[in-house]
Amino acid sequence: MASFVYVARDRSGILQTGDLDAVDEDEVLSVLQTRGLIVTSLARKESQVAERALRRRNVRLHGRVTVDDKVLFCQQLATLIDAGIPLLKGLEVLSTQVESRPLMMAIERMRQDIEGGLTFRDALAKHPKIFSSFWTNLVQTGEASGHLAQSLQQLARYLESVRDLQQKAITAMTYPLVLIGAAVLALAVFVLKIIPIFSGLFASMNVPLPLLTQIVMGVSEFARRYAIVVVLVLVGAGWLLRNFVRTEEGRWLVDRLLLKIPVFNRLFVQLQLAQFSRGLSTLLESGVPILFSLEIMEHSATNKVYGRAIGQVKESVRQGKTVAEPMDKESLFPPMMVQMIQVGEEIGELGKMLDRVAKHYEERVSTFIERLTSLFEPIAIAVMALIIGTLVISMFLPIFSIAGGFRPG
Repeated sequence: MASFVYVARDRSGILQTGDLDAVDEDEVLSVLQTRGLIVTSLARKESQVAERALRRRNVRLHGRVTVDDKVLFCQQLATLIDAGIPLLKGLEVLSTQVESRPLMMAIERMRQDIEGGLTFRDALAKHPKIFSSFWTNLVQTGEASGHLAQSLQQLARYLESVRDLQQKAITAMTYPLVLIGAAVLALAVFVLKIIPIFSGLFASMNVPLPLLTQIVMGVSEFARRYAIVVVLVLVGAGWLLRNFVRTEEGRWLVDRLLLKIPVFNRLFVQLQLAQFSRGLSTLLESGVPILFSLEIMEHSATNKVYGRAIGQVKESVRQGKTVAEPMDKESLFPPMMVQMIQVGEEIGELGKMLDRVAKHYEERVSTFIERLTSLFEPIAIAVMALIIGTLVISMFLPIFSIAGGFRPG
């Protein structure tokens, strides 16, 4: 039984509020309608069991659900089920151990839904912000086959691989950005603080300045005079760009550009190929039909260009073609990958072959990031040295000119 809070009006329009214990929302609506009430709002109360568990643990839970939270939940639940502990008892145990408040509340609500007669898959599906269709299909297959623990273990391994790929991609992008940020900060200090000192010195000397020095001093003067305006413009542009990227058109544009950026496009392509191969392999090895698997991967793709390509592959398979045939016509999928998938289909081991493909691209991602970080640092240092060197030389050129023109009497 769950507890629901309702807001309703009677036939005379008088507002009434209260709470009611019931199996689900339909039962609440049915009871209130028999009382002659028109329900305007209905929400499930936070579980008292979860609240007691929260007070008993006396810890501060974070307010979001991370990939690590999901991986740990899968691993622990699989271990409990594999040890013979019933699903409901396992969920009750985990609700007192997770470190995410939203996940804890979701687990407790799932436990109540299962007590009310729902399957584990249907209980998961009521929390789409936490558990994607990838979860629900794997769990559904595990429940149907009687191997729920194995399905959860496969799901945990998949989530771990996705997390590792994401962390590698973040590392690849963060390191250059940190170096660029440090370079910009050093440049700003030089332009806004150091150059003005030299400008005052040269003004007091009243000497002609070389062209390079005049240009650098002009840039410094502009930056100091309009610094606030420049910052506001950049912030405004960043805000507009962020909102544009959240639109459908903006997302498409960004995803296309990511696949065309020199050097980094290789990383983004390999990440997509690894994610697609790993996900499809996990689904197929768990017994999910190929069409459902392709549909899940179509909606799970983090790049819309690849999502559309996977959708086209799905439609071709629906028409009776193999997976390799439509992929061979898509330039997004390299020949080596297509050939391995074709061989996997011919020998009836598509899932295992996709696992090999995923490992191949995961290794390539790791190698690419190692090379990128080892090459970018000296390049960034050289570029920064060139910029700072140019600024320093521009400031000392007038001094050298004065010293060269000085002759002792």
